[in-house]
This record gives sequence, C-alpha cells and structure tokens, in this order.
Amino acid sequence: MFILAERQNPKRAFLFVSTVLGRHIPVTPSNHRDALWALTEKTQTLLLDGPIFVMGYAETAVGIGAGIFDCLRQKLPERKIGYLHTTRHVMNDAIPWFTIVEGHSHAQDHNIMRPDESYCESGQQSTLVLVDDETTTGNTFAQLAEGLYVQGARFGRIILVTLTDWSDDRARARVEAVTSGTKTVAVSLMSGSWIWKQDESAKLPNLPAVAAAMCPPWEPDSCSSFSSPRNGLKGGEMSDGAHLLSTLPVPPIGDRDKRILVIGTGEHVWQPFLYAEAVEQVSPETRQVGFIATTRSPILSGPAIEHKITFPDHFGIGLDMYLHNVEPDDWDRIVLFTETTIEGVHPILRRALGKGHIVDKDGQVFEMMNI
Repeated sequence: MFILAERQNPKRAFLFVSTVLGRHIPVTPSNHRDALWALTEKTQTLLLDGPIFVMGYAETAVGIGAGIFDCLRQKLPERKIGYLHTTRHVMNDAIPWFTIVEGHSHAQDHNIMRPDESYCESGQQSTLVLVDDETTTGNTFAQLAEGLYVQGARFGRIILVTLTDWSDDRARARVEAVTSGTKTVAVSLMSGSWIWKQDESAKLPNLPAVAAAMCPPWEPDSCSSFSSPRNGLKGGEMSDGAHLLSTLPVPPIGDRDKRILVIGTGEHVWQPFLYAEAVEQVSPETRQVGFIATTRSPILSGPAIEHKITFPDHFGIGLDMYLHNVEPDDWDRIVLFTETTIEGVHPILRRALGKGHIVDKDGQVFEMMNI
C-alpha cells in the first residue's frame, strides 16, 4: 500500500508514499481502479437515501476524489451526485467560497470554489463524502467539514474515505465535534496508528527555496476542454476515456509501443487517468501502461523515490515541481497532459523526458521535442 519516504519539510520529515495512488510512483490504471472500487463498495453501504456530495483535496487527492465520484455514479446512476475538489488555483476575478489551511503541508492554502446548488444538495438525507489519500490527525477533514457547515451546507451523514487511516478514530471524532454531532463514519483500505520520536540532534530540513517563475502566469479557464473540475462536476458531465482515446489527435499506438506512460500535471489528473485507463483496456495482455502526475511535494531521493526530475512549475507561480520515479528510457511512448498552454511544460521537463507528446488545455497535441 505504501513506502515510507523522507520529505523536505521541517514540520513533518516523513511521508507515506502510496503505491496505488499514481502521484509519486507510476501505477497501472487497473490497479488504481481496483482501489477505487474497493473504497466505493465500503462507502456505498453507508450512504443515506438522498443526494451525495463528494469532495477531494488538492493536489494529491483530486484524482481519487473524482474516482470515488465516478464509481458511485456508475453504481447509482439514478442518484444525484456532485463532485468538487479544493484547489490552489483560483480563476481570474473569482472569489473562493471559503478557504482552509493544511498546517503540516508544503502548500498550505486550500481554496474552495462555490459550486452550483445542483452539484451540492444538502439536507438530512444527503451524504457528504470527503476523500483524501491518508489521514493522521483529522484536522484537514475537520476544517473542510466545518467550512461547509459555516456556509450553511448541512448533511445527514459524513463519510471519510482514505487509502490509509492513521487517525485511530480521531478524524471521525473531530469531524463530529465541529459539525454539531453529525453522524460521521470512516472507511479505508488500511487503518492503524504510528508513533515516531524526533532525533533532537538531527538537523531539520529546510523547505525548498523559492524559485524564479519561468513559465507564463496561468489562471484556470472555464472554457478549457481539458481542466480539473475545481468548479464542480455532475454525473452527466463526466469524461469518457474511450472517447478521449478516439478523438485526441495523438498518433496511433504502434506495435512497438509496448510500454506507455501517461502523465497528469498538478491538479489535472482525472482526464489523463481516464485516457491511460482506455489505453490499457485496448490490449491489457500485451502492453504495460503506467499513470503518474507531476507534483509540488518535495520528497528526498531514497528507496521510495529512486528517480526525480525537478523543473519550474507549470503555472508561473515561482516554485519547483517534480516528476518522481520516471526513467524515460523505461517507456516507449509518453503522453503528458497539461491544463495550461504548451508553454506551461518547461523545456527542462521536455528535455528530461526526451520524447512523447503533450496534450494542452484545448486538446491540441504537440510532439515533445518539436516545440
């Protein structure tokens, strides 16, 4: 389920790197989907009879939040189900509904955009499903639940969904405490607890230095064909992987393309995952397909992070981003998706990958080395 890694952060110097998430280690799409289905089955039995509102966390849990939403809509096509994730990126002239702060994170601020009411139907028969890759203290879950309640979004039940739950029931208890006792339950693929003692003689790592912005400033575009659902998503608006595979002008997969890697960027992971899943389903017995995403998470090299590409961020913010555990020579075909313009994939990253194609925010396809 995970490998322990050391991260470049003085507040918490370790990280559980998931082997099924597809953020720091390439994952086979079918294995990722299996994890989604397993969590969905645990979640489905706990739902109330009314509408369902699913939320994920930027950036790591944007994809699994969308995945739980997707599995639930397939299981319950007659139900009203909406999805929204927190975001680091706010549209021009837009005002967040509210914000929360993730204290131990390398990127602390989470913006929550106000969804259409049809995406988020609250009430005593409605269920709020909060999805994260892992929980330890429950603080982030509690902040989001409390923020929703302060804004008047009340639910009859709250379900906390994680790949790994280390909170020893603290997450559930804290969410109930800030939502006036709303019935809260937690599901995960693994649960337990951990204890660690800091070596007082160890030198604390510094956060990565602020980098110069080397890509054009970017803001989310509501008209973009390929974008993360930071303004909300309903069941009928879900993308289809087979449609993406058939309509994108990416050169056809040839007989020599036995190993194919699909890369998402930042919060833009769900559509790239669906594309990777569709590629795998074409010939699962003869091809190896991997999926991974670029990240802001500063993890030190070691057993969990055997290879790291460091490059300027896609968004012109002024920070380093990373692509972990990707050795380009291990792949015959690489397809990278970005919700920015093509200039958001910096030459450092393009040169490091050395081959493949880029799909930009409008679905245009560029050959990596001919830009």
